[in-house]
Amino acid sequence: MQPRPLTRRQFLGSPLAASLAPDRTATDLLLWYREPAPDWNEALPIGNGRLGAMVFGGVPVEQIQLNEDTLYSDEPGRRDLPLDVTAGFDHVLTLLRQRRYAEAEQYITRHWLGRTWPCYQPLGDLYLEFDHSGEVSGYRRELDLTEAVCRVRYRYKGILYEREIFASHPDQLIVLRVRASRPGALNFLVRLRSVHPTASARAAGRELVLTGQLPGLVVRRPLEWIEQRGEQWKYPELWDREGRRRPHAKQVLYADEIGGLGMRFQARLRVRCSGGKVVPGGDHLRVQGAHEALLLLAAASSFNGFDKSPSREGADPEARARTFLQTAAGKSYRQIRLAHVRDYRALFDRVRLRLGRRGPHAGLPTDERIERFAGDDDPSLVALVFQFGRYLMIAGSRPGTQPLNLQGLWNREVIPPWASAYTLNINAQMNYWPAELTNLSECHEPLLRLARELAANGRRVARQMYKRRGWVAHHNTTIWRCAQPVDYGALPSFWPMAAGWLCRHLWEHYLFTGNRRFLAGEAYPLMKEAAEFYLDWLIEDGEGRLITPVGVSPENRFRYRDHDGRARTAGVSLAPTMDMAIIRDLFANTIEAARLLGRDEDFRQELERKLPRLLPYRIGSRGQLQEWMEDFEEAEPQHRHVSHLYPLHPGSELSPRKTPELAAAARRSLELRGDGGSGWARAWKINLWARLQDGNRAYALLKNLIQPAREAPGKYNRPGLLPNLLCSHPPFQIDGNFGATAGIAEMLLQSHAGEIHLLPALPAAWPEGEVRGLCARGAFEVSIAWKEGRLANAEIASKLGAAATVRYRELVVALPPARGRYYLDEKLRLYRRESS
Repeated sequence: MQPRPLTRRQFLGSPLAASLAPDRTATDLLLWYREPAPDWNEALPIGNGRLGAMVFGGVPVEQIQLNEDTLYSDEPGRRDLPLDVTAGFDHVLTLLRQRRYAEAEQYITRHWLGRTWPCYQPLGDLYLEFDHSGEVSGYRRELDLTEAVCRVRYRYKGILYEREIFASHPDQLIVLRVRASRPGALNFLVRLRSVHPTASARAAGRELVLTGQLPGLVVRRPLEWIEQRGEQWKYPELWDREGRRRPHAKQVLYADEIGGLGMRFQARLRVRCSGGKVVPGGDHLRVQGAHEALLLLAAASSFNGFDKSPSREGADPEARARTFLQTAAGKSYRQIRLAHVRDYRALFDRVRLRLGRRGPHAGLPTDERIERFAGDDDPSLVALVFQFGRYLMIAGSRPGTQPLNLQGLWNREVIPPWASAYTLNINAQMNYWPAELTNLSECHEPLLRLARELAANGRRVARQMYKRRGWVAHHNTTIWRCAQPVDYGALPSFWPMAAGWLCRHLWEHYLFTGNRRFLAGEAYPLMKEAAEFYLDWLIEDGEGRLITPVGVSPENRFRYRDHDGRARTAGVSLAPTMDMAIIRDLFANTIEAARLLGRDEDFRQELERKLPRLLPYRIGSRGQLQEWMEDFEEAEPQHRHVSHLYPLHPGSELSPRKTPELAAAARRSLELRGDGGSGWARAWKINLWARLQDGNRAYALLKNLIQPAREAPGKYNRPGLLPNLLCSHPPFQIDGNFGATAGIAEMLLQSHAGEIHLLPALPAAWPEGEVRGLCARGAFEVSIAWKEGRLANAEIASKLGAAATVRYRELVVALPPARGRYYLDEKLRLYRRESS
């Protein structure tokens, strides 16, 4: 069942409504600026799940950088190499047992890794060129989260110019309206350009068409790096059998340089104007003497599935783009905009958050608020960061689209950071942490589908590379659902745990929605097959316990003394804690799923026998949860990853109430790691401290995240938030936005420990507030109000009629199994109930 928002009548009739302040969304849900964006890192993102754009808001030249979510380099199957883990398995295992970790790591790097991974690609840029080179007044650039509309306005020579830009999901278009306050004053040139040398633009009538082909090969590494490692054999496109470079060898190959491989794309722009005319001009359009102009941009690619060649079996991008434009041909701007806003608000309006008073800087431009946040609390900025994450989820991930990657939907580079792909050892999963919790369950679908598609290749890799059952995936994949490890190095690339982590998302979707059909038809089969792989992968440690034979703890290294007593560092070992946590989590969830469905009794019993034999968690000499099987010293004690804390979050095995000793060890691990790290690492720690029910420490991490990533004009080299609120690793990496949104929600509501826990980690900085529409496992929707740091009242809606235990501090109440709404006071006393 899909989540449903409270109706206005239901909400106004609830006791929660009495505690609400007047609606302030007009200002509290607005990003705004006094100047155009001087750099891509300050432009404003819009998207409809498939199409994305970064709006600069320039005056003489407006630049709108464009993305389409299927635009990736390379083609399916071309990364696969004849890798065979079994050939050197015994050798590597012997090295690890002899504490020759660095030697084992070197062997894995040489023999068990594949090629570099394909890169997400930009489409191009839309430019509007105005003759507005003089002084302007009243400039304002803004992104309105209540409508998902970007606006630019200013006065030039006494005339008010206004632009509205949005990405319509119903009409699958980027929509731009430009107006002038004086009839006939609107004059501008329109261009479409692309960084890809294969692309060209042509104008015909009122349309401007950009057509091109993506590179058929992008190699992220410099060619010298590959040669130094002796890996030329992996790239026959670039080197011959003797390891000599081919004449055309370079990092990026297009069209004939790579045998015609590469995805084709097209963008089509249609211009309508009121008063005035549109004049074609070869590779541009000119709007002359108009009062208002409407620009509709459609784009499509030849992508035809993760397992089909886009150059040989691809779809027709021109036909797709034409269809999108033709569908909107008879619609007015008002109709297109209204459909867009209705579609967006049906998702966005499900959750409302207010965190007490407005801070002293709430009326300032967004970039100035970020700069001042460390000195003065700005609760409404926290609420804005929370809702901005939900906005990005809606803008970047819709049913049927590609999942959010490292940069979400927005990328300008041919060789982007980390390929702008799907890093599966934390980052892609973090993107979807808020999906279920913040009432955007539909937006989770692309990642769940990725798991299903990745399993198709993962079965083959499990069989051919590992000679084992089930399916496997490693630390990175792309639109082509590559399942072999990439070329980065044994740490982090040789990490066959991604399938287990993705299965947690499948299970969480079931827990939040109660969708038995999804569990039976999609989730459980994938969970079972992933568990089969790990059953075959586990070995005995000689003391009756089951461990993983080879693993890494993403992405940290450890110090040790080898068999000769020499001080060394390495990343590969037996049974890292994260390995064991993911497998323990998967086995437990698969057992429960099989029990619920009444399936596979023998298989379930096998898991039940193996689960208690898994290597238990260990507490180290410093009181910390050990990151590895042995109590190694970390090579980087404050490393950004905290992989060994997976069982605390996103897992649910550890908690202060159920496992107090291990929870205390997890706390000690966090203390030793410190409160720094990359942007997304700080976001993860918000969630971890929230799970430890320490709201003040979670808030401290949130403050560490909400600090300016811009060190100086044009320099965006610090962790934190960019002026446009996007998260900086650095560089820009979107997962921190979603981790922050999830962390704020976790501070207010948790349901992972078998009960609905209200305000589990409320910080002193939020003495009053209210939240409406968060979701809890068991298909519940929860609204909470609090005053003076204590619960005021709560409203819990049961959509499927499940029973529930509700907790606030030490107060606990049981709700009977029935559909409807329960109204609870500050003592969790039920004083009203509505059946449904």
